[in-house]
Amino acid sequence: MIILGINCFGHDSAATFVKDGKVIFASEEERLNRKKHSGDFPIEAIKSGLKFLNIDLSDIDHVAFSWNPTITYRKIPTYLVRYWRTLPILLKERKNFSMEENLGMLNYLSDINKLPKTLKSSIKSKNKTHFKFHKLEHHLCHAASCFYATDFDNAAILTIDGAGEWSTTMVAYGNKGRITKLWTVDTPFSLGALYQAISTYLGFRLVEGPGKLMGLASYGERDSEEFYKLKKIITLNSDGKFSFDMSYFSYHYSRETGVTEKFINEFGPPNHLGKNWTQRELNIAAAVQQLLEEAIFNILHWIKENLKTDNLCMAGGVALNSVTNGLIAKSGLFKKVFIQPAAGDSGTSLGAALYVENAILNNERKYVQKNAFLGLEFSPKECKEALSKSNLNFKYMTDENKYELLSQKIFDGEIIGWFNGRYEFGPRALGNRSILASPLISDMRDILNKRVKFRESFRPFAAIVLEEDVGIYFDSNIKNPYMLFVYEVREKYRKIFPSITHIDNSVRIQTVSKTDNRELYLLLKAFKKISGYSVLINTSFNIKGEPIVSSPEDAIKSYKSSDIDSLVINNFIIESKKIN
Repeated sequence: MIILGINCFGHDSAATFVKDGKVIFASEEERLNRKKHSGDFPIEAIKSGLKFLNIDLSDIDHVAFSWNPTITYRKIPTYLVRYWRTLPILLKERKNFSMEENLGMLNYLSDINKLPKTLKSSIKSKNKTHFKFHKLEHHLCHAASCFYATDFDNAAILTIDGAGEWSTTMVAYGNKGRITKLWTVDTPFSLGALYQAISTYLGFRLVEGPGKLMGLASYGERDSEEFYKLKKIITLNSDGKFSFDMSYFSYHYSRETGVTEKFINEFGPPNHLGKNWTQRELNIAAAVQQLLEEAIFNILHWIKENLKTDNLCMAGGVALNSVTNGLIAKSGLFKKVFIQPAAGDSGTSLGAALYVENAILNNERKYVQKNAFLGLEFSPKECKEALSKSNLNFKYMTDENKYELLSQKIFDGEIIGWFNGRYEFGPRALGNRSILASPLISDMRDILNKRVKFRESFRPFAAIVLEEDVGIYFDSNIKNPYMLFVYEVREKYRKIFPSITHIDNSVRIQTVSKTDNRELYLLLKAFKKISGYSVLINTSFNIKGEPIVSSPEDAIKSYKSSDIDSLVINNFIIESKKIN
């Protein structure tokens, strides 16, 4: 039984293949077409998956898509009523109203309905295709992506994003093979859209803005005047749900602005530059982060009181907010917390496929996610051929000297491009397509931001640490292999690790064990032997505006165009950009 899950036509297009109940391959389209956050039909991801499994399109039994147009159509009258109620605001803010953007939803729904035809016409098949096509509720796909990826018999499930069909938040209960939806919060009330709107207001671009806002929020004051003003227009109810005074927001009819003139009159003019923020603007960033945390914990307390489970699963774009996630993990509300590493919309391709497997076909659960390395892998021959064509000098390293050589380079201040094994599924670089550096060097963060990543100077960097040592350096010893939790650097180590310690003493952490990632584990062990510390900077192997590298050719191109000192591709190393 082979199931193909698809997400596309919005952002973060992806394809996932499930064979006999297990996820075999998953990839974002951006990794292959090199368009960041690509919403294109994921033809390259699908072709790569077919090749990886050595199958034909005709071998696929089911195709699942993570959006159900029927739900959207059913609530269009409600949608129109909402527009009528906000007509005075629309007329006042008509310069911000995007008719093209709102009519775009109809095109999106049309594209979904035509997807089987698109799939068949885009990919040649040796035999006649016979797959059954499933259009699934978006938030159920998010829920399936996290619950069906665990070994939990039961769990509370929380999904939060901008919007899917109409829902922006869903609370569900997973029990064995069944997911039961308990309640939702529907548009226009959206924590994800609110966070996006504030990030736009502060000068960040769509989609990528919330991640940047999370880092910026640490520079603002908590419990500020701006927080209490924002809190007045957000209502948190005792049943876990929430609502907004929508006269302050325009994100439900114009993503380009996000907020109305009323918001601007209350909070001040927007910063369209995305830099040189005033303290007021920094406080607004901190305020929306603090409010997000309060809203999520309000939901979690309702879950804890009403659902008899010690397990929590989370997905949806907001579940990538690692600051909030760290607070959840350390709160003790739940004994076990699993957050899908591909929590955003790319992960709904995985959820759609698993939902068909477990909920629709009612098959016994067979899959437990052990890692996020679900993408393509390149053979030593393919890597050597790419390196040979690069006109750069390279050499082969044996396992006996590889880790000692590289850890010494990092200790001496070198920046290493690290390419190994299958690439990750999801937005985080988890050690197979990473840039690695020493956290002991005081100006390494500035060096990486300016000379390698070409990005904003305030952006913090994540760290990797041996799983057995995490509690030594940081305020939690909870396993965190997917870099989804933020911990605090213990006071003793803040000056020792200056380049990973954020302004509020926090750091996003990835724990590494030998079973998680053997190569990375051995490198950390070697670095600890030299330096005394089992911690390294780990950031994604890409430069600003580009997706994380996929192929050896991508890695070589990024190496040539940035200030990385050495490039490691499996056991090959380039130590100089000098052309032969």
